[in-house]
Amino acid sequence: MTAPAPKPLFSSNHHFDILICLGLVLAIVVPYHQVAGHRFIEFDDGLYTYYNTQIMRGLSWDSICWAFTNTEAANWHPLTWISLLVDRELFGPYPGGYLLENVAWHALASCLCYLAFFRTTKSRLFAFTVALILAVHPANVENVAWMSERKSLLNAVLWFCAIITYLDFIETRSWRAYGFTVIAHSLGLMCKSMSVTLPGTLVLIHVLWCVYQPDRGGLPSSFRLFVKKIIAPVLPLAALSIYFAAVTISAQSVAIAGVAEFSLPGRLINTVLSYERYVFMFFHPTALAIFYPLLLSELTWGGVVVPALVLAAITVAVLMLVRRKPQLLLGWCWFLGTMLPVIGLVQVGSQSYADRYLYMPMVGLALVFPALFEELRAISRPLWRGIIATSLAAIGISLILATQIQVSYWRNGVTLFQHSLEVSGNCVTNVFTLAIAYHRAERYRDVVAFTDTEIAIATNPINVAKLYAIKASALYNLKEHTAAIASAQKALDLGNTDASTYMILAGANYDLGHFDKAAKSIAKARAALKTTYGSDYISQYLQALVGQLERKINTNSSVEAARPAPPRAQRSQVLGTK
Repeated sequence: MTAPAPKPLFSSNHHFDILICLGLVLAIVVPYHQVAGHRFIEFDDGLYTYYNTQIMRGLSWDSICWAFTNTEAANWHPLTWISLLVDRELFGPYPGGYLLENVAWHALASCLCYLAFFRTTKSRLFAFTVALILAVHPANVENVAWMSERKSLLNAVLWFCAIITYLDFIETRSWRAYGFTVIAHSLGLMCKSMSVTLPGTLVLIHVLWCVYQPDRGGLPSSFRLFVKKIIAPVLPLAALSIYFAAVTISAQSVAIAGVAEFSLPGRLINTVLSYERYVFMFFHPTALAIFYPLLLSELTWGGVVVPALVLAAITVAVLMLVRRKPQLLLGWCWFLGTMLPVIGLVQVGSQSYADRYLYMPMVGLALVFPALFEELRAISRPLWRGIIATSLAAIGISLILATQIQVSYWRNGVTLFQHSLEVSGNCVTNVFTLAIAYHRAERYRDVVAFTDTEIAIATNPINVAKLYAIKASALYNLKEHTAAIASAQKALDLGNTDASTYMILAGANYDLGHFDKAAKSIAKARAALKTTYGSDYISQYLQALVGQLERKINTNSSVEAARPAPPRAQRSQVLGTK
């Protein structure tokens, strides 16, 4: 598993590396500059920002302690929370600031990717090709244009920092460098738990370093030496990963329990399907959406045959080419391994797969392109230079254009979930989130029209009840209180007895002057809050609203009770009696 060290395409010049990094940043800015005018979306962004009372308070010692002790969003990622607290201080409620910072983190990750692979292979062509694909691949739009995915970007930055410091450890055997690797890995795990697979990628990077720099020692000649020199150094890092994996599983226990209906055979089938879909997404990134539903009807053994054969064929191919192109096997192992935490073996949420999970795994798939470019060196030097330059330009421009279009869908929740409905179908997540997006944009007539359409075709009573509740809220904001009461009552009759439905009923009755009915509804809303499961910020937000409405109802009820009764003749006239 050795290969001659390739000659660098260019002379050693750090100024050229700076120019390459600037080129990567420019390639990122071209499609992503538009996020400055985007809004937060209705899918997790409220949890991370505009409904989260801790984030809204800004950076303080108490909020930092909260970041390290809570498991909001079914995750333990304190550094992600702290970065958002800093953003709150810098940008306030302005979404563009948060999103532009995402762009900056993505640009930094792409530059570090270039430096890491250049340090590994001493080939600028290799490093630039991989970094360019990471920088402008449209599947990564979800990580950059979605504020809630800040964790993926922070994790990637620290991941590549760990690779660079580990390469320093490989070359110098400096325990100081190893210590920096441990620190980078620990911080990465505090951003996103997907970093648990970093130790495996360090093994692959070490092997790749040996392949491309045989003069520095080459691969160990025996399995025992391989374990001692390449496997043993990452074992402490692996132990750290195991500990953080346990913490993450504990934090995600509620989300995991919520999808218990997916059996082990079903999850195994979805794993194979998802691996094949991610490969297809990487090489043909079209019809991308924020949500792909996990449908039980697709989880059949017959449907998994073709994807399994495709994955097997790729595996056989890279094994057959391992002596000639070992980087293909290393890249394939990188992809398969880094996908393991999110491939669906442990199902979290109701999605089948997600664009955001491909961010780091695509680095492994991207190794196929420098491998192909190296094959072109067999032809004349001017010709292969021209072919490579043309190929890189074509790849870069096509990916930038596709990314430009994909970013535009993320302008706001309405445009995003309208697109998601077109791509991934009329699933409940797309439907409910689009309805909420219309509502948050104060397009209440659109909410009513959309929910009426969906109610007409919905078959699940639970979903119909939720749609009636959303419709009731829109009608209430349109001040059509009688219609709002009727819609809220339908939601309750169908089983949607959460606090927000009772609050709509209370508010509409209050505005109509039916204070007794409003008081009864608000009491039921308060009782429903005690049985609400979910994140603390939802309960706190609803409790504040219930308290405000309760005070208004009690005040008006007291005023009504204290008002002196009219004279008998006037009272008879008011009541319409003689």
